[in-house]
Amino acid sequence: MHDKVPVYDADFYSDEFILDPLPRYAAMRALGPVIWMARHGNFALSRYHEVRDALRNHRVFSSASGVAADQFGCDFMKGNTIASDPPFHDLMRGTMIAPLSPGAIETIRPRIEHAAEILIDDLVERGSFDAIQDLARHLPLTIVTELVGLPEDGRENMLKWAAGGFDIFGVQNERGQRGVETVKDMRQYILTKATPDRLKPGSWTWRIFELAARDKIPREMCPLLVRDYIGPSLDTTIAATGQLIYQLGRNPEQFERLREDPRLIPNASNEAVRLGSPIRSLTRTVASNFETGGGVLPAGSRVMMVYASANRDEQKFENPDQFDVTRSGADHLGFGNGIHMCAGMRLARLEMDSILRALVARVARIEVDEPTIALNNTICAFATLPVTFVPARH
Repeated sequence: MHDKVPVYDADFYSDEFILDPLPRYAAMRALGPVIWMARHGNFALSRYHEVRDALRNHRVFSSASGVAADQFGCDFMKGNTIASDPPFHDLMRGTMIAPLSPGAIETIRPRIEHAAEILIDDLVERGSFDAIQDLARHLPLTIVTELVGLPEDGRENMLKWAAGGFDIFGVQNERGQRGVETVKDMRQYILTKATPDRLKPGSWTWRIFELAARDKIPREMCPLLVRDYIGPSLDTTIAATGQLIYQLGRNPEQFERLREDPRLIPNASNEAVRLGSPIRSLTRTVASNFETGGGVLPAGSRVMMVYASANRDEQKFENPDQFDVTRSGADHLGFGNGIHMCAGMRLARLEMDSILRALVARVARIEVDEPTIALNNTICAFATLPVTFVPARH
């Protein structure tokens, strides 16, 4: 039935697309609310309202068959929280969400804020640095990996493992194939070395095994939940933080507004997530024939939810490509929507807001050079971003 919707003949997972996505997203939106991705054999939703509504309709747009863009990736990554439907999804998410609840996040706020202040003090003294390696990765790789609780030999591999998984969530091009080997290594590590006796007592992963020991969850669920903590907890926040620094450097008047009115800081973090859209796209499988945007999606078809395009939809956002700290709504899709909305979004916002609070008190201007783009099938991020902080005078 794809012959009844517009066709877009581009490789969404090619280097060319990843390195220059914005005109391609615009072309997808211009074709219509539902399009056929000929290279991948998938439908795609690239406009805001269609993506949001599909994400909220998990009974029709199912995740249980996997969320990758090809069958191998769907089958290989199936079984964890992101690739499940209720009731299994509800049990998994309900189990993993406790350390990420509003109350739990508040208990670590002082630690995150203090670490952000020390970090920015150090970077102001250095002057010039790489915003990805030296800034965006710092809180995730120091505090968050400790909260997850893997032994040191696991903590040092979390970034590599997560990136491999996100490559598989695309298609099995060369990156996806490498990702399979990486994730196999991760799974072997979890089964053999991420054992309760080696996990940090009181950590997120340690808690999972404690629940299983008290028969609160099935023991076989433990490796899946450990994987859930490893995957999304680092890359997406690092990507959004890099985008935040880039946008503040490219838009000095917006940074000045934040310095004048720090109450706008949460808006700035949301804008970075909207414009950066750390996860470009994940898929759903249509459970029953469904009409959306004037097209019929047949049961069994796979549909790409192109968050990165939806977040720049001209029909939803005024001046969608502009970083605007006065844009108040958090109604972007950078954290997803519906039952699969990002479980760690409060932690990500806390990390970004804490960095911003430290910045506005210490930095007068942020100067950025051209970034290099990280090549990943699913994560949209910078690999490097040269930055100079011009210190504030007190």
